[in-house]
Amino acid sequence: MRNLLFENIWILSRKDQAAREIEFHPKKTLFVGRNHTGKSSLIKAIFETVGAPPSGKLDKWDNGATSLLKLSIDGTSYHILRQGNHRALLDADKKQLRIASSWRDWSQIFASLLDFNLTVFNKGANQQSSGVLADTRCFFLPFYINQDGSWQGKWDTFQRMEQYSNPVPAILEYFTGVKPPEYYKLNAERKRIANELDEHVKEQKLLKKAWERFGKKMAQNGPKLNQHNFEAEVDMLTIEVTELNQQQEKIRERIVKERELIFTIQHQVTLANTALATYDHDNTFLQENKDALVCPTCGAEHGRPFIDILKYAEDARVLREFVGQLQDDLVRARKRTSEAESTLSSIVSNYRKVSDLLATRRGTLKLQEVLSGMGAEEAFSAFKAEFESFKEEINRRAGEISTLESRLKALTSRTRSKEILETFRTSYSTAMRGLNLPPSNTSKLKLTSRPALSGSGGPRQTLAYYSAIWTAAFGSYGSFTVPIVIDSPNQQGQDEINLPAILEFISKSLPQSAQVIVGSEIPTPQTFDKVYELAGDLRYAVLQRSQFPAVEAIIEPLEHSLFLEIRKTLD
Repeated sequence: MRNLLFENIWILSRKDQAAREIEFHPKKTLFVGRNHTGKSSLIKAIFETVGAPPSGKLDKWDNGATSLLKLSIDGTSYHILRQGNHRALLDADKKQLRIASSWRDWSQIFASLLDFNLTVFNKGANQQSSGVLADTRCFFLPFYINQDGSWQGKWDTFQRMEQYSNPVPAILEYFTGVKPPEYYKLNAERKRIANELDEHVKEQKLLKKAWERFGKKMAQNGPKLNQHNFEAEVDMLTIEVTELNQQQEKIRERIVKERELIFTIQHQVTLANTALATYDHDNTFLQENKDALVCPTCGAEHGRPFIDILKYAEDARVLREFVGQLQDDLVRARKRTSEAESTLSSIVSNYRKVSDLLATRRGTLKLQEVLSGMGAEEAFSAFKAEFESFKEEINRRAGEISTLESRLKALTSRTRSKEILETFRTSYSTAMRGLNLPPSNTSKLKLTSRPALSGSGGPRQTLAYYSAIWTAAFGSYGSFTVPIVIDSPNQQGQDEINLPAILEFISKSLPQSAQVIVGSEIPTPQTFDKVYELAGDLRYAVLQRSQFPAVEAIIEPLEHSLFLEIRKTLD
């Protein structure tokens, strides 16, 4: 079972000149504070950093803030740096391993880091298709109760999950072990071999038809060639050469336009980098020079108001973001150019082959001479040998598929699924009792039987449901231990009896091996290993000016390294 833990997070807002560092306990961490003190902001920042944007907007929050998350996977520490749309994966010593300029690229990096191989389907896709690799939102979906969307009857935890066609059943089966990671690994291998098998079967059928046609048309004293048909084929090849030539011209025109766009973007980047170099020089001078600034023309002395220096730094930050946007545009333009050049290369290759063949066939019909000198018996022997070769390949791949299907069947046996469901249902009943809910028959419930109870009992039943999912996921068939994050359990007017019962349940009844992070409006006498009390009189001030210098000293070098890597892709 792979183990993921959150260790620290650093958040830096240059716009507000404020920052915050948070250390998470490997067991239970509690954020306590009234409304608008920043509990949800800190929690959402975790998921924004890992590439799983939560539902719900934050009031008076700098969306351009930079964040750095330290986490561990099976005891090995990593860092994730997020700056706008760019993310970097770093090792324990903060050395860059990989960078991503798009959310989709980052999801693939994150999946490879954890061997997360769940397959889901885009909306409208055929369920018989190969599907797509699930992203970071799917990875954290069962383990995060977001105050904006998770406490009701729907899975509205993260933004834009509707792009997938009913992903929740597959996600729950994956983490609880009904269809574990090994299932998806074996199933992908089975599909690959099945595709190869289908290709061999098609080729064998075509070979057999050609063999049969050859046997009907060819006399025993040797093959014959219809010259009239040969001339018709030459005409068809001539048409194909003309069409390929036209396609070449269109692709070349596209490539010229894309290259012009790349040149323009690179020129803009050069201008921006020149301006940034000037800023770095001037900023160093302003930081090191303690004397008054003297005008070289008139000799007038000028002070250095803090607000002017701050505005100067903000201009540089905006310019860096602009360079990042240009990088995205350049990557897309280069990708389109590369695709066009690849297409052109393929067309040119086909053009040459057809043109060469056409030149040969416009000659003295040498193909006829070759066929005339070839005995029918030798041709039939060649057909038979090729047919037997296909037969051997087909039998071998069919045997491999049969072995894989047996292993897949064992992984998804009814006995295994029944044990997981029994764990889920028993845990659900136990949790309902612990949360002051009336008894309910859970014997028919499925993993997807999310409750939709209204009133104050609704959130408690939702928590009981999640708890049952967590118990199954952390059980003997689970493959991952993922941090459990619960934001603001005080939903739907929980009273002085039920809210303490919820906090007690969270403190004592969740899986013992789980890391738990909770945001609560009220303090609790229950034991939490680490407690952050967010001051109630400092609304919208979870980031603090006093922490800005220390956090900036940590993040600034990493931002600079990320910026340099982005610039490399522009050169």
